[in-house]
Amino acid sequence: MDMDEVLEHVLALPKPWKIESAELDETNKAVNVHVTYEGSSGACPECGKVCKRHDSVERRWRHLDLCNYQTWIVCRVPRLKCEEHKVLTLQVPWADGWARFTAQFECVAIDWLKEASMTAVARNLSLSWDQINGIQERAVARGEERREAISVTRIGVDETSFQKRHEYVTIVTNLDGSCVLHVADGRGRESLDSFFEELSEEQLKGIEVVAMDMHQPYIYSAATFVPDILTRLCFDRFHVAQMFAKAVDQQRRSETKRLMKEGDDSLKGTRYLWLKRVAGLPRKLRKQLAVLLETATSVGDVWAIKEAASKLWQYKSRTWAQKAWIGLCKAARQLAIPALDKVIDTI
Repeated sequence: MDMDEVLEHVLALPKPWKIESAELDETNKAVNVHVTYEGSSGACPECGKVCKRHDSVERRWRHLDLCNYQTWIVCRVPRLKCEEHKVLTLQVPWADGWARFTAQFECVAIDWLKEASMTAVARNLSLSWDQINGIQERAVARGEERREAISVTRIGVDETSFQKRHEYVTIVTNLDGSCVLHVADGRGRESLDSFFEELSEEQLKGIEVVAMDMHQPYIYSAATFVPDILTRLCFDRFHVAQMFAKAVDQQRRSETKRLMKEGDDSLKGTRYLWLKRVAGLPRKLRKQLAVLLETATSVGDVWAIKEAASKLWQYKSRTWAQKAWIGLCKAARQLAIPALDKVIDTI
């Protein structure tokens, strides 16, 4: 079996594609595999109709390396004359669209991207960062084409930052399947609008839960697109708990300053005690917290509201849950503590 036969077997080219020759380029450390198309017609890449050849254009594709030599497929690809779509280039079987790399090469690059950074993969494959990014984008596009229609009954919306917190993206996830549905630049209203605009009216009506933090642009976006949003919008537990914890810490700092002026430093260095879950505290620290709750009245009051709020997520009945939250808010208002009032205003 000569080299041409070996390459033809490895590339598994369907007829009428055929390897014409292969040459070794010692200067550039490359193997150039010349492929020819022996047919007189081909399928239009747009409509699939059989069309006659018009002319041809030479193109090159990077393939998997052969013994540390870069391997290139070189082919004069036929252009077809379609009555409906004019002159189009025939789709080759070893690569997608106008990609400059074969499908097998891109698969290897994607496998490496799962293990290393884009910069590292680009360096080891002798590619630029933009070329690696293009390979990644094409892989994502192929995945989206294969992805079946998914249910969007329960979705989560959040933002995340990167590049030292200077750049933000909006992420929408399927809470039932734990998969990402949408990623958009920024954290403004338009970032979430672009997700809802892709959904059909039927899909929008089928949304049962939209979980998010209290970011106002997200709320406005959901209210615009999702019918009856007041019965479907859910502020996630983490951000609500975070607000209560912040109120406790603000009140602790305020009361610590007041007590220290009176010569009492009992609250100094107790931040951890107030913010940690009681169940997670060692027995010794629980006893210390119990003593503080008797002496640090205002901090203890805010802490008690925080703890009570953490238990309200167990309700399954909307009616009873609503009564419980309203009752908690009324109790918190009676304390007249500014740090806590701000939390209640938000709720």
